[in-house]
Amino acid sequence: MEEENHANLGDETSNPKKKKNKKNIKTKPKTSKKQLKENESLEKQEKSSFVQDLDPTTVASFTDLPLSTRTQDALREVGFTKPTDIQKEGIVLAMQHRDVLGAAKTGSGKTLAFLVPVLEILWQESWSPEDGMGAMIISPTRELALQTYEVLRKIGKKHDFSAGLIIGGKDLEEEQQRITNTNIIIGTPGRILQHFDETPNFECFNLKVLVLDEADRILDLGFAQTLNAIIDCLPRDRQTLLYSATQTKSVKDLARLSLKKPNYIDVHEAAKYSTPKKLIQNFIYVELHDKINFLFSFIRNHLKSKCIVFLSSCKQVKFLYEVFRKLRPGIPLTALYGKQKQLKRVAIYNRFCGIQHAVMFATDIAARGLDFTAVNWVVQYDCPESTDTYIHRVGRTARFEKGGQALLMLLPSEQEMVNKLTARKVPIHELKSNPKKLKTIQGKLQSFCVQDQQMKDWAQKSIVSYVRSVFLQSDKSVFNVTKLQLDQFSTSCGLMATPKLQFMKKKTKKMGPCEVSEQTLQQTIESATPNLNAMSSSQRLGDDICSDDDDDADDVLVAKSSNLHHENIEAEKPSETSRTNKRVTKAKLAKAVINKNITLGSKIVFSDDEEDEDKQLVNEEEEEEEKDGIDIRKAKEYMLREDTVDYEKEKQRVKLKHKQTKEKGKRDRDEVSPGVQLLMSDDDDNEEQEEAEEEGGPLKRRKYDEVRTDDFEEDMRTNFTSSVQEDEGLALHLLGVG
Repeated sequence: MEEENHANLGDETSNPKKKKNKKNIKTKPKTSKKQLKENESLEKQEKSSFVQDLDPTTVASFTDLPLSTRTQDALREVGFTKPTDIQKEGIVLAMQHRDVLGAAKTGSGKTLAFLVPVLEILWQESWSPEDGMGAMIISPTRELALQTYEVLRKIGKKHDFSAGLIIGGKDLEEEQQRITNTNIIIGTPGRILQHFDETPNFECFNLKVLVLDEADRILDLGFAQTLNAIIDCLPRDRQTLLYSATQTKSVKDLARLSLKKPNYIDVHEAAKYSTPKKLIQNFIYVELHDKINFLFSFIRNHLKSKCIVFLSSCKQVKFLYEVFRKLRPGIPLTALYGKQKQLKRVAIYNRFCGIQHAVMFATDIAARGLDFTAVNWVVQYDCPESTDTYIHRVGRTARFEKGGQALLMLLPSEQEMVNKLTARKVPIHELKSNPKKLKTIQGKLQSFCVQDQQMKDWAQKSIVSYVRSVFLQSDKSVFNVTKLQLDQFSTSCGLMATPKLQFMKKKTKKMGPCEVSEQTLQQTIESATPNLNAMSSSQRLGDDICSDDDDDADDVLVAKSSNLHHENIEAEKPSETSRTNKRVTKAKLAKAVINKNITLGSKIVFSDDEEDEDKQLVNEEEEEEEKDGIDIRKAKEYMLREDTVDYEKEKQRVKLKHKQTKEKGKRDRDEVSPGVQLLMSDDDDNEEQEEAEEEGGPLKRRKYDEVRTDDFEEDMRTNFTSSVQEDEGLALHLLGVG
């Protein structure tokens, strides 16, 4: 990683000195260092005088440009021989020490247009590590800064300059040790400002060139404070280069950079279209709740392609990536968004560039400047915030005069975006979906959310983040949050209820309650039941969905007919009903239930006795019907039934107590004398007789028990006394007394 953060551009050509024999010394004369410096100074003078009168239109190859021998050799080894239009004009004007505003289509080679002048300007100044920082290149994203750094290492390997990559996610202390002796710095605004604040001896008094890559994004409000703080630390007599596919012309923005009579370059200003020629661009109207089904069907029909899917927020990327991983569409999947660790982001970027067929879900972090290898499709799942964002997104394909295709998914309420793109010279055509090729995954998503709580949380967060992004958009002619069908959208994501939207409380036009109404819940259950039954009967989702022929890559898309205006959407669009803005409360729902005469359930009452398994059902319908008061007759009957039950319980309790008393008395008599056992033999017969007579009435059996208990106690006293007297007499007789 150390080589990746900071490197000497001339390390690859420096070799250890080898001992030469005397023959080689005699045959090849040695050139002194003084002579080399003189030759190089003469070359600099010649190139400098030649570039002042150079006409960019006469340049046909890099050899026609007044570049140093080191730069020419490096470009030839890498394979760059013929410059593009933006490179011709940009290199010539920059080498003439002018400020440049460069604008060109995506994939036209803007990176070389500012890297080559940076090397040549420092070479003209004979820059050395002791001179400190000579050039600073600022990129809006880490991935773009890393890509620029790798290109600089390739074309500057013949020079002796040192270059450093300054981005977040790296070791700050290691950067602080090396940054003071670095000639060219490439980094993001936040990290560079951090070094200005925390790194001692980090100064830019000798800075010669400042480059803003994707200048319109860096000058945006998101980087305004950071960029202003960086500019305050830079010298005013510097040279500034700004490059982007959608260049800014704002006087306010340019004044912040202190530009001196900048030269504006727009090589494609007179072009018929503002996007690459070989880029085929289409759009399709899709309802919000049908988007995820359409995207899955699209991926299933393009398994032999390399595709990038752009979404509005990181949470949407996370949710769709995890859902499609579980669905296994049959193609490698990746996700790239801002909240990932830096090392993971770099690994994902390199992996996607090196694979032939894959799908990457990404935010706008991948929309600017990144050169992905051989991308066939760019799908915009969410409408871009502006036409500039659209141009940068579709620019990830059809690069360097190659072909590519782009598809924009729009809601019916976002029709105005088509007019804006047409006015921006974007050739875009309408397509419609083929209903026969669309597959629904709503039932599967509901199953995922029920089984996995984390998946449910991701679904809720993705919905909230999407609605928030629409709510915060400034262009209200395109984005209207009140037209979003949130209940159906939540159901399509596998949720049974719409998440709460706290940020919508202050909006004057309410979108309706956050809770799901009874009607919506019933519709959700009815729609989920056939899907769940279908899933249980199928062996595997992939077998059911993959049954269609995948060879035809465009089955899910059909060219729009001239006489029809999106027939499939109009046919499936539900009839709009008048929707009240009143909040549905629990009291209103309860009244609705009463008015429908819904039969309430029965209450089950269990007996306290464990042996009694009989259950008594008390129907609450009787209580609802008797609205005038209590029925005395029914109350008396109920009390009599309860009294009978209580009497039986008390009788069983008394019987059990008597039985326990008899058993205790029996145990006590056995301990006093063995003779008592003989007298108790008749009790067993009495107990059997007792059980036989229990079939009589309860009053008769109770009297019998009382009489029998008194007789038993009297007999016990008599028998116990007589037996003691007999034992005493027997003892006196044996002793010979009396």
